[in-house]
Amino acid sequence: MFLKDVFIILSLELVHQFNRMYELIYRSTASKGLKATDIQDILKKSEKFNAQHNLTGCLLYHKDEFLQIIEGEEKDVKELFEHIKKDKRHTDVMVLEEGFTNQRLFTNWSMAYQPLESNLVNKINRELFASNFNTLSKIIEKPTNAVKLFFYMSKELLDEEE
Repeated sequence: MFLKDVFIILSLELVHQFNRMYELIYRSTASKGLKATDIQDILKKSEKFNAQHNLTGCLLYHKDEFLQIIEGEEKDVKELFEHIKKDKRHTDVMVLEEGFTNQRLFTNWSMAYQPLESNLVNKINRELFASNFNTLSKIIEKPTNAVKLFFYMSKELLDEEE
């Protein structure tokens, strides 16, 4: 192998690293007294910030637990996570997995929201959402350990009884 060939291989590896996405999964517990308006505020601010920073992912909230996977450039994901850790609307923020991936899994996802009030319609909607999400988790490609863990933890969270 010539020096030129080594340079080309190294150059391709660097390009590959720059094109890779970073993903981070965390879980946390909602602070006491969290209201529907707090969740709506989180969603509103998240959509704006995520669009500005080309971040994607999925946020689940059920039974006072948050579970989220965030995808994007490493610096943007870590910057967002620093804000998330400081947010007083939740506690016990714990990173479950983080690392590089070659692709986004949640490219076109926006956040879903299920109201906090307990009634029959919301229970049916939650059960339908959980069923659909769990079905998706069975058929979707899971290219990294982080994604596998996210879907495993989401099933555990969504399958919990009220």
